[in-house]
Amino acid sequence: MSRVFTVHFSFKEKTYTALVSFRSQGYELSYLVRYLDKEINTLIPGNKLLVSLSGGIEYPHLANKLAQDLVYQTTEAINGYLLLHEV
Repeated sequence: MSRVFTVHFSFKEKTYTALVSFRSQGYELSYLVRYLDKEINTLIPGNKLLVSLSGGIEYPHLANKLAQDLVYQTTEAINGYLLLHEV
């Protein structure tokens, strides 16, 4: 199953939008995030974020504190969406 949706989140005192592709294959759940703003795209290697949800959220290794904050804000927005829409 695959589902695509957008989330809005605050980061550095601005509101941004990301496109999220949420997938489940058997017991494996993951999502791919593509940021729609060029300014924050540069913070994430490869301009996209792939997160596996099996066993909890696994944050990718990001040395930059700003990138870690971006991932946190994005994850919070996705969690809120998933809870609200009961995905």
